[in-house]
Amino acid sequence: MGSPSPRLLRGRATTRARAGTRAALAAASVPLVVVALTTAAGPAAAEPPALPEVSPEYLKEGDGLPIDYEDGHYIVQLAADPIATYEGGEAGIEATAPPEGETIDFDAAEVEEYREFLADERSEVINEHDVDATAEYDTVINGFAAKLTADEAEELAGSDKVLAVIPETMYQTTGAVDTSKFVGLSGGKGAWEQEFGSPKEAGEGVIIGVLDTGIWPENPSLAPLSEPRPDQHLIDAKWNGECETGEDEDPAGNIECNNKLIGARWFDTWGYAEDGYASPRDSNGHGTHTATTAAGNYKTKVEIDGEKLGTFSGMAPAARVAAYKVCWGGCPGADLVAGIEAAVNDGVDVINFSIGSTGTPEFVDAVSLAFFNAAAAGVFVAASAGNDGPTSTVDHQEPWVTTVAASTHDQTFRTEIEFGREEIEAAAAVGEAKWYVKNAVDAAYDGTDPAAAERCDADTLDPAKTEGFAIICVRGNLFSENASQVAAAGGVGLIVRDQSERGPANVVISQPVPVVHVSYEDGLALAEWVDSKKNPRIEVETSERDYQNAPSMAAFSSNGPALAAEQNLLKPDITAPGVEILAGMTPDNHAGNHFGPNQGTSMSSPHIAGLAALLKSANPEWSPMAVKSAIMTTAYQTDQNGDPIQRGGEDATPFDFGAGHVDGREMFDPGLVYESSPTEWIQYICGTPEANKVQSYCDSLGAIDPSQLNYPSITVAELTGSYEVTRTVTNVSDKKSTYKADITAPAGFEVSSDVTSFTLRPGESVTYTLTITRTDAAFGEWAFGDVTWVEKKGTRTVHEVRSPIVVKPTQLSAADEVSFTGASGSATLEGTAGFDGTLGASVSGLVASEVKTATLTDPDSSSFPTDDPAENSHTVSYEFATPADAALVRFATFDEEHPAGTDLDLFVYSKAADGSLTLVGNSASGGTNESVTLPGGHTYVVFVDEWAGPSPLEAKLHAWIVPGSDEGNLAVDPAEQAVTMSGEYSVGLTWSGLAEGQRFLGTVDYAQDGEPVDSTIVGIAT
Repeated sequence: MGSPSPRLLRGRATTRARAGTRAALAAASVPLVVVALTTAAGPAAAEPPALPEVSPEYLKEGDGLPIDYEDGHYIVQLAADPIATYEGGEAGIEATAPPEGETIDFDAAEVEEYREFLADERSEVINEHDVDATAEYDTVINGFAAKLTADEAEELAGSDKVLAVIPETMYQTTGAVDTSKFVGLSGGKGAWEQEFGSPKEAGEGVIIGVLDTGIWPENPSLAPLSEPRPDQHLIDAKWNGECETGEDEDPAGNIECNNKLIGARWFDTWGYAEDGYASPRDSNGHGTHTATTAAGNYKTKVEIDGEKLGTFSGMAPAARVAAYKVCWGGCPGADLVAGIEAAVNDGVDVINFSIGSTGTPEFVDAVSLAFFNAAAAGVFVAASAGNDGPTSTVDHQEPWVTTVAASTHDQTFRTEIEFGREEIEAAAAVGEAKWYVKNAVDAAYDGTDPAAAERCDADTLDPAKTEGFAIICVRGNLFSENASQVAAAGGVGLIVRDQSERGPANVVISQPVPVVHVSYEDGLALAEWVDSKKNPRIEVETSERDYQNAPSMAAFSSNGPALAAEQNLLKPDITAPGVEILAGMTPDNHAGNHFGPNQGTSMSSPHIAGLAALLKSANPEWSPMAVKSAIMTTAYQTDQNGDPIQRGGEDATPFDFGAGHVDGREMFDPGLVYESSPTEWIQYICGTPEANKVQSYCDSLGAIDPSQLNYPSITVAELTGSYEVTRTVTNVSDKKSTYKADITAPAGFEVSSDVTSFTLRPGESVTYTLTITRTDAAFGEWAFGDVTWVEKKGTRTVHEVRSPIVVKPTQLSAADEVSFTGASGSATLEGTAGFDGTLGASVSGLVASEVKTATLTDPDSSSFPTDDPAENSHTVSYEFATPADAALVRFATFDEEHPAGTDLDLFVYSKAADGSLTLVGNSASGGTNESVTLPGGHTYVVFVDEWAGPSPLEAKLHAWIVPGSDEGNLAVDPAEQAVTMSGEYSVGLTWSGLAEGQRFLGTVDYAQDGEPVDSTIVGIAT
């Protein structure tokens, strides 16, 4: 059997983390860790490739804990497990972690006893180190948040009672027409009637926690539910929360709750309330929109700008809402962890998190691991996939969270703009208007850059020219920013025209001035007409509801392949409506309206949160993973016309929509579900490049390849010939059922199952293994298929349990890099072939490094100015011209060549013909083991910066320009060998004649039937 090759990509310029844990950890929770930033470079090639775009930001860290701390905000995690995952063993206190499928019993004596134990531990650490804790956690995290000096952070990190000291991360929010019918809820055959008997009972007994910008409690869709409540005993049994009315100086900023909005809390660890209400009240609208999308009351009447637009319903209209205000412009990590902690403590069943993460290869951070423990405690988490599509930027790549993409639904609002004798269609939710209109360049201050003026950039509109006019802006800023600029300058309306063809225009949120969105071609025509008239005036008709074929993927929706776990987990998981979503708003900054349209994955995530609440209401014993599985395996992949879901005019793939579009009817009867446990999630982490962050777990629990997690989708990123994937399904129906496999193999593959049919009684499980074999699929290209377990009764299909299969074949599973010592020696390289044919092996190098030495003084432990690099007393630079045929170029420094306590960082720039510099790689971890690898064919300027260490310091930089030729000191044997698909191979290495006291670098280059396919970097120290 072949295997996917879990490895780091060659040719990457990286900030490396050498993470580790400081204490043994129990099997059901994981530590918070510092996450390094990673920046990518392209592989070496004969012709100079385009160099990478590298973020100028970097994070100092090392050995799993920061070494070079700065003054700032931190989350300090202590050694003992939190309540959500504590399995017993401390001072005789019984376990507090809930059994599988259950939630924490907060009334249990052991929970209170253990909470006191943790409080004592925190108090001891806080007092011992004399720090001020601004927030304390004990349910999903055991620790506290604090503003620390660099010395305090370092001192805490050295304590045996402290597991990790984590710099805070700042997150961002991501982001009627009634979508309830489109997702299968409303109507006589909809889930509300079929599963609950009435929409007004849909979601009873369930509490949805919304972590966001707060709540506007007076919104009509949050009005009190009718009394008496038939589910009140269920709510009373679990609800431990409160309604924090607020401390705002303006009484209008404070709030009241009711039996719909049963709880509201606000978290302001660092004093951001100066920029908003000092209460749970929402000053933005985002939180109110997401909360009402998930659980707004049934058939709430909607009026926008004086126009009656029908009614609106949330996904779970009978569910209760608890709002947690954690965002103040940005969303501080300390407040996010506190909000997650409070939501779990309060007894919520579901959390909606319409807040972005990083979209990077690293997924193990403070917030994702707080969600780990929340999910372990039985709380379902829905999170937005991000709005950075269409590229591989999907957020929330952790398997214990359900990640939601955004797509269209079947309703929209359209209006018509009349100008001259022309009439164009526009997207808007506005009433009738007649406007005098100007192009933005004609409303700008004199001397304004025309490009900035036409985008209506900040401070470009002249009130003397803008007042009383609707302004046409070219799309380039947030619609809300443009509307605010127009309103501030006295304008009466905003018309946004696309700067390129983007597909249909979309309705946007109601703003301080009405907003109309027109397409590229129509916008050009309108702008040209305006330029041709002396006093142009347009008429805008009242918007009307229109119907459209759906779904199609939103252009903005972030997509895969997910970079975490070396691309061996499919994200996003699912798609739901996220375009032109009508829901609750805050009237004080939305032109007095309580409702308005908005779009983003922020809007699709609460659809899934609300649907999950319905599933929990109907199946309170189901785990979060069972709920996720039901949603994913019953999803569909076609639009209303029966054609494949589209993205940008092409068939969308699982990287766009995951398992497909959610089906609110079918999800209630999935037949089978794929379950996984916290122990398996830990083993999953241990099978990724982030395993070293939880090494003590890995030592005790072992690892699984990420593709082997019992997940409702199957992803294999580097398949060499043939690979086996194992899954287990459980019958959650109330009947004995027989299923047969229906497999659609990805193009160029064969897929077989060792089990082709099975019969299960209720609650029984079966394990099956798929064998995925490449036939003629193109190497390096993703292919898509599925396995569906089908239950039939005669000719009638009862259940279809579908899992997408996503695979990418590779010619070779080879080590990325190997290291040896000695002036002469031998070794063997082994791997797996992904083809039948001849495997060739040849050598580039070896070459000794060129060593540069400089005396550096006065390190100041401050961030290197990446946007303005320059030499100074603690920074030196070197220039290297590299040939296009170089196998690779590497720059490195080493700990052992410098005094203890030295910390050097590398920043590498490409130099253009005009002398300008572009950052293409950096390595800035704790200590001095730094390395940046890049392709040849460019002139590089390397800056070596002393972050910390002695003064003066003799700083050594090693540089290798490895030629694309054999230097005669490294040999391979055999040079050619016959290999078979999925067969193992070995290549012998011998080296000799190397000078003592140097560092050599080269590559072993592999070929398939004479064509290059891969290489292994070989480093030898003598």
